[in-house]
Amino acid sequence: MEIHAFLAEGEPVVGLEILALPFDPDRITDSLTHAASEPHPTFPELQAEMAAYRRPEAEQLYEIGTSWRATRDSVRHLADSLNSVSPAALGYAVAYERLRQQYRRLAQRQAEREAAFRQQMGDDRDLALRASHAADSLREWESEAYADFPALADSALTRSGREPQEGVTDAEGRLELALEPGPWWLIARMREEENPFSERYWNVAVVMSNLGPPRIPLSESNSLRRWRH
Repeated sequence: MEIHAFLAEGEPVVGLEILALPFDPDRITDSLTHAASEPHPTFPELQAEMAAYRRPEAEQLYEIGTSWRATRDSVRHLADSLNSVSPAALGYAVAYERLRQQYRRLAQRQAEREAAFRQQMGDDRDLALRASHAADSLREWESEAYADFPALADSALTRSGREPQEGVTDAEGRLELALEPGPWWLIARMREEENPFSERYWNVAVVMSNLGPPRIPLSESNSLRRWRH
């Protein structure tokens, strides 16, 4: 059986780790969630904020310092021109005063640049900190609620009579696995480049037989976008 992992417009997902299990791990965690003594922690407002987040583009961050760089280059050019002129030369005093004004303007532009960076990255740090605190509380809950998961997974594996298989997609986003007949669940996770709080998650069920299916797609349409905690 061939697995083909791709995103929008057929872009291959290279280096995606795929685990084929003969049981559904999400069904086990769902049952443990329902049986937990405490409800699953939820953070709807925070999760909505994280889902909407987009990492600043490099070009956007570069543009923050455009005025500062222009003023810096002007100062360098004027300073270089004065270095080759005698202080006694005609017009030197006027040019030197212009250089002093440019230095003051450069200091102002630098302060504006640093304030813009702090505003942009400060918002990011605040969101990251709140996300980290929420993730800590969620992992603490999972450590107790899902404590029986390993034993239940081992039991499900034994009942299936089959062993898990795994592999990594190649440069074309493809992976071949020789799966025995029966039900399988293909599990994979991929970080989203534009959002460090989010990941693509696949749990794709497939029933293998001697006739196939020959190819299984892993795409955006059969993935879940979720919080990467």
